[in-house]
Amino acid sequence: MVAYGAQNSPLIRSEKLADLFNLPNLLIKDESCLPYGTHKDRRSEVIINVALEEKVDKIVCLTAGNAGYSLSRYAARAGIDYTSLVFPWVTQERKATLNEWGHVITIDGSRYNGILRPRDFVEIVREYDKYERRKTWQHIWAVTNSFEPISLVAYKELFYEIAAEEPDYVVVPCGSGDILIGIWLGIQELGAKTKIIAVGPKGEHPLREALKKKKDELMLNQYTESSKAEKLTTPFTAALPILSQIFGNTANRYLEVDNNELERTYKLLKEVGIRAEYSAAAAFAAFIGRERPDVSRNAKVVIVNTGKGLEN
Repeated sequence: MVAYGAQNSPLIRSEKLADLFNLPNLLIKDESCLPYGTHKDRRSEVIINVALEEKVDKIVCLTAGNAGYSLSRYAARAGIDYTSLVFPWVTQERKATLNEWGHVITIDGSRYNGILRPRDFVEIVREYDKYERRKTWQHIWAVTNSFEPISLVAYKELFYEIAAEEPDYVVVPCGSGDILIGIWLGIQELGAKTKIIAVGPKGEHPLREALKKKKDELMLNQYTESSKAEKLTTPFTAALPILSQIFGNTANRYLEVDNNELERTYKLLKEVGIRAEYSAAAAFAAFIGRERPDVSRNAKVVIVNTGKGLEN
């Protein structure tokens, strides 16, 4: 087993945030304290242990940064070759960071009509490594978010760690949706009454439109990639059918925040000493945004700080 401490992140209080949000029972699940500063460390640890058991010699992941940063380091420590696939908009600085303990391939998503599947990831890296690195692999595993359900157990454990607090609400950013599904599974298994509030980037995630149109498969046509929470933006997610089930006709809520709300929240979190990138700040922004959820002042609320980001 490879275990680097990707569990039991601290559950902390911030009196200043509790006052500002008018939520005296506010708690923060701080994933920035995990080994590489992100909730992705949880799935990395699960993935690497399964990879060792299954004798995987190559791992590939389409990533905006955090998943690749975490996976590359876990894979290096386990002696498994790793490649991050990134789109052209990923900065050179982030590519350099991803390249420190792994390899990076920039791909053109339009070649695949905006939707790539695990078989595409495998073939891209197999071809590149064969001709550019003179390497061949016996067992390549594509572990991109929402395409690899085995890692959901890692996020299920996150809810298990806070279940004793009996929260009324758990608030989480919404990107690919993996962490939301994992938490939802944990709630179902424990028979908890906790409700989920998911927060996404305004106009740059398919869930709102899917709920409005009552569809469980949808791809955004107008998509600008302009949100500061750029790790949450996506025109398509393979997890949409399950997300539609979680947030359609239930007490769970999906909200969106814009760049002004994200910027205000990002600065506020810095002032109170919480390390959170813009995508993580989205969960906090729900309580200063125009779509603030209708939550009782006395409710016990746990906001998940998903991580500090590579820039912090």
